[in-house]
Amino acid sequence: MATFTYQTNAELNEIAQDKLPRLESARPIFEIMPMEEIDASIIMWEQQDNYTGLQNLRGINGALPLIQQTGSKSYIERPGYYGEGEMIDEIQLTERRQRGTFASPVNVQDLIAEKQDKLLQRRLDRIEWIGWTLLCTGQFFVTTKNGALAHQGAYTVQQYTAVVAWATPATAAPLADLSAVQLLARGHSVNLGAQATAWMNRKTYTTLRTNGNATDLYGRRTAGLGTANNLGQINEILTGDDLPTIRIYDEGYLADGTGLFTPFIPDATVLVSGKRPAGQPIAKYMMTRNANNPTLGPGAYMYVSNHTGEEAEGNAPSIAVFDTHNGGPALLFASALCIMHV
Repeated sequence: MATFTYQTNAELNEIAQDKLPRLESARPIFEIMPMEEIDASIIMWEQQDNYTGLQNLRGINGALPLIQQTGSKSYIERPGYYGEGEMIDEIQLTERRQRGTFASPVNVQDLIAEKQDKLLQRRLDRIEWIGWTLLCTGQFFVTTKNGALAHQGAYTVQQYTAVVAWATPATAAPLADLSAVQLLARGHSVNLGAQATAWMNRKTYTTLRTNGNATDLYGRRTAGLGTANNLGQINEILTGDDLPTIRIYDEGYLADGTGLFTPFIPDATVLVSGKRPAGQPIAKYMMTRNANNPTLGPGAYMYVSNHTGEEAEGNAPSIAVFDTHNGGPALLFASALCIMHV
């Protein structure tokens, strides 16, 4: 029976932790929705209600009246239970034998590292899909392979529909639309002006850039009296008007089976993410307890399952790499977001 040398489960998870910061840094969803591990089986948070009213008049020698205490709202969400694996089958084990030898043990570390990279990407793609879908629509639904609904969430998020679609460049008014969204910050502890970000995919930005409305974006002039034609010039105008800065994010995923590309941010959708007074995150992706972890603690876990040496039971030799995580999003400040339909 051949002996295979490969990473231990502990080493595999240490390598994953080294890779994750670089992988996450290229995904701006984690700027809006950072990940956090919580030692709990459910996702729960509280949000204090807004302070209201004006100070009471007591009059000279008058008693100080007591005011009503500020309440709070509690939210509880069930996490999703995610995980999958990929097999290194007998064909791969056979073809990866040491070159120039007939039966020497093969080192499969390169194969396991390749599977790990793929599984890590799929995990982050899933988390990113959940994040952008929730932020850009106010809800998300995840089904099993059999079509059963397994994980979902829905929140009330501020929404705005452009008076004229941006795809009608002659009369569309993106500056007026962003100015209207800016006013939605009234009554909420959030900035939807220059401190905010207007996220859109490249197709939506291209539509914006072709604006031909002389009373709106097309009519605005740069310092050199030229029409604003590129992202830097447009953002200069937006910042000057205390409006959100545009950031283009055009990444997405390739669907299993079809290979069809789907952008994380839908076409004709702009997500305006505001800024809280103290810079608190608007949302978080909570990693909950995971029974696959040796300590039963929170966070993702990767492991290797070795099925070589089971030929006597009628099984072909194989090694499988698995990746699991339990978790879901917590939208901490829904009022700090606005979904624009443009």
